Amino acid sequence: MYKAVVFFDLDQTLLNDDKQVPPENVAALKALEANQILPVIATGRNYYELADIMAATGVRSAIAANGGDIFLDGDHIFQSVIGEPQLTRFLNTSAAQDIQVAMYNSEASALTGHNQLTTDNYAQVRQTPPPVKPSFYEHEAICMMLMFVPWTDAGDQIGKQFIQDFPEMTFYRNSHYTFDVVNHGISKGSGMAILLNQPSLRGLPTYAFGDGYNDIPLLQAADTGIAMGNAYPKVAAVADYQTDDYRENGIPNALAHFNLI
Repeated sequence: MYKAVVFFDLDQTLLNDDKQVPPENVAALKALEANQILPVIATGRNYYELADIMAATGVRSAIAANGGDIFLDGDHIFQSVIGEPQLTRFLNTSAAQDIQVAMYNSEASALTGHNQLTTDNYAQVRQTPPPVKPSFYEHEAICMMLMFVPWTDAGDQIGKQFIQDFPEMTFYRNSHYTFDVVNHGISKGSGMAILLNQPSLRGLPTYAFGDGYNDIPLLQAADTGIAMGNAYPKVAAVADYQTDDYRENGIPNALAHFNLI
């Protein structure tokens, strides 16, 4: 029986700059489990992308795809599939503006095409780009997309127009190269609520770590939201506590501060 649940963002939170879980964080996760506290990954990445991280840490529960896909102890308990009409309209609108899109589910992904933004994005996260398969969505359920638009004034204007034109979707600026796109109302916070509705987790105290804009709903939903020392100011502003930088033992220090390890 678990005593609490702790949620962890990945990039610039649980992971180091090599996109690995450093030894001090692995040890902290093991200590949580020894104390009957459930660690959960909460990420914009998709479940199949977490295999190496889960193997390194032993963590088997995840809010993936920004809340669009949820797993508890390896069991797939929820998926929010983007509907075909809005998906087709979104992809056609993107194609008309020469914007590349990556389509994801828990098992695979595909790109509509390649450009410098797709190359730079996957280099940053140390991943091989998905194959180019524009028709991927015709035979696969899609629960999240990446829209490749640069984090510039012009790119932000494109993002604002898409947000206006697609109210049935939620957009997160989650990197210098992309917006994450999921169904309206889907977030790491909504994913937490779904996970905590499982009988084994109901009523447990919750803690959450994050640094980016897509972590704001997660930190707000947790009983105790913890911003990393490197978090964006707007993220730190909604947190209950700010720990040290992810490169300076921010996670172990905060877990010890709250007597979780």
